[in-house]
Amino acid sequence: MSIPIINLSLLTERDVVHTRQRAREVAAELGLDNQDQIRLATATSEIARNAFRYARNGKVTFSLILEPPQRLEVTVSDSGSGIPNLDQIFEGRYKSETGLGMGLIGTRRLMDEFHIETSSKGTTVRMAKRISHHHDTWTQRTAHDLSRKMQTRAPENPYEEIEQQNQELLKTLQELRSRQEELELLNHELEDTNRGVVALYAELDERADYLRRASELKTKFLSNVSHEFRTPLNSVISLARLLLERIDGDLTAEQAKQVRYIESSARDLQEMVNDLLDLAKVEAGKIRIRPKRFEVHELFSALKGMLKPLLADNNSVDLIFDDATEIPALRTDEGKVSQILRNLISNALKFTPNGKVTVSARMIENQDIEFTVADTGIGIAQEHHEDIFREFSQVENPLQEKYRGTGLGLPLCRNLAMLLGGTIWLESELGVGSTFVVRLPAIYVGEATQTEEMSPLPVPDFHRAPVLFLEDNIETLELFETYLRESEFQPILTSELAQAEAWIARHTPVTVVADIYIGNDLSWNFIKRLRDRLPDLPLIVTSSHNEMQTAYASGATIFMAKPVDRDVLLTELRRLTLHGGTRKVLLVDDNEVARYILRDLLDQPWLEVQEAANGTAALSALKDSIPDAVILDLLMPDFSGFEILRQLRSQPATKSLPVLIYTSKVLTDSEKVQLDNWDAKIIRKEEVTSRLSAKPFLDWVKSVGLVPEPATREHNA
Repeated sequence: MSIPIINLSLLTERDVVHTRQRAREVAAELGLDNQDQIRLATATSEIARNAFRYARNGKVTFSLILEPPQRLEVTVSDSGSGIPNLDQIFEGRYKSETGLGMGLIGTRRLMDEFHIETSSKGTTVRMAKRISHHHDTWTQRTAHDLSRKMQTRAPENPYEEIEQQNQELLKTLQELRSRQEELELLNHELEDTNRGVVALYAELDERADYLRRASELKTKFLSNVSHEFRTPLNSVISLARLLLERIDGDLTAEQAKQVRYIESSARDLQEMVNDLLDLAKVEAGKIRIRPKRFEVHELFSALKGMLKPLLADNNSVDLIFDDATEIPALRTDEGKVSQILRNLISNALKFTPNGKVTVSARMIENQDIEFTVADTGIGIAQEHHEDIFREFSQVENPLQEKYRGTGLGLPLCRNLAMLLGGTIWLESELGVGSTFVVRLPAIYVGEATQTEEMSPLPVPDFHRAPVLFLEDNIETLELFETYLRESEFQPILTSELAQAEAWIARHTPVTVVADIYIGNDLSWNFIKRLRDRLPDLPLIVTSSHNEMQTAYASGATIFMAKPVDRDVLLTELRRLTLHGGTRKVLLVDDNEVARYILRDLLDQPWLEVQEAANGTAALSALKDSIPDAVILDLLMPDFSGFEILRQLRSQPATKSLPVLIYTSKVLTDSEKVQLDNWDAKIIRKEEVTSRLSAKPFLDWVKSVGLVPEPATREHNA
């Protein structure tokens, strides 16, 4: 409800002064403080002056709005021609020679509410000032009393109002001057503070630059030193393995024991070097996440096989993997998950003199996977739970003196878990055992599973031997395709029985690799029909279950339990389809021990190995005769492997010569790209010395076609 308090007409200049006077009086009666009285009087005077100066028939109405929040409303109206460009005025873009615009903007800022309507018939401005909640108890009766009081009050001398206004202005100017002085003082303080902040930032930048350079130097140092460490370590391990395998004669029991000590110490040192490099890569942000889809139970099977050697050294501990067949497939970096679990399990086996180590997994709300490694070992006291996750930290406890480690494995596990978007924590009590829990997202952030349709089946390549795969799991098919990507075999991928039979009706593979369970069907009848039709065709049957006897009874040549290992699969494919031949390989390495070990590993009747001790000797040998392939080290005293490879690729005769890079150098991304552009495959020396196996080299030699072509048969329906 709106109660009119007083109405005024704007006929003379004196009426404008009278309006200001009445505005201040009404505001005082309503209980507004001195500042709000001045704001209201100033705003009313400004709008009233505009109505008198630029229009005609100006009127001012003061009303009290009783609805909460209670407020004093002032309405100023006229019958002028209106205000043009009102939007531009309030946006501050309008410039007028008469002064219109700034008064409206200033008035709107002084009042709590402001509304203006303008047209060619006139302008009406409504503005309001809220009453303090201490005085907003006005009723209809008290409002009418105020109206009668204001209407009967005689107007004061206008000169007194002007004097009052001047006093207000002087007071305002004094307050502004005081605030300006305070502002200047504050500005001086801010300037001093800014100088300190600038100096601090400069020092922080200097420190950050120093730390950045120190980190780069550390990474570079670790990279260079690791190569210097790895080369002799690889040689020591390889020579120890050669001695233990009695290749050059028997050893006494004591000598064998000493050699095993040598190998064990070298492997411990190699493990420390590898952990240092991994930590440096994580800190430098050079670890790449390679997410892929995989099954947890297959991961557990692979871990069980990898950790068998540790169980052989401690047969009083049982390693138990809980059943994980019901857990959905994950999509994250399988290699890093395996590295985390491998480290945790090996620690558990090491710190458990007797008892058991249990590995389990469970899904958390179908979003996270939680791996648990629990042991019944010596345990860790509560106060050391965080210490063990610090680099090089060792628990100072007499009970653990004989279980000393590098102090790098657990910090690396935590960093890798964080990279995958997860976390790792410990639950343990001294003398009772320890439980490490790793929680990771089931799907790596930014990754999503997609079902891809099978592409049309290809026809056999003329230069590659076709191998038909029958498997209903798309991820497993992709894995098989990856296994054969750089080999002499062409993968033909099928996911349905009808699809496989349709392809075989037109073509004949050199081998068929078939899973038993294809969707809701079994492939036994398909295998039997294939055996009856092509009795000499090698058949490899795979399954996650033990179906060996049934597979052989149905005509299988080989049965392989899932997960199928790449090296085993390629070895069997080559054994079933290829026959021998003689090829010449040039081995270029300045390290005599490395050449000795590799020459021993490549002791095959169909391979002739020629050696070159440096880059100069290698280039001379290449001028005399071009080999079938080159195995090349990168770091040599005269010519680097990069320079030799560049010269090979620049000459027509050796442009397509197969080259294998055999090195322990940590390659940068640009070096990897360069080697990839030069079509050079890479095998790291530590990967070979850890197993002392010739398979990586023999697989490469065969993958680049250095064996006689397999006998393939083409069949038309």
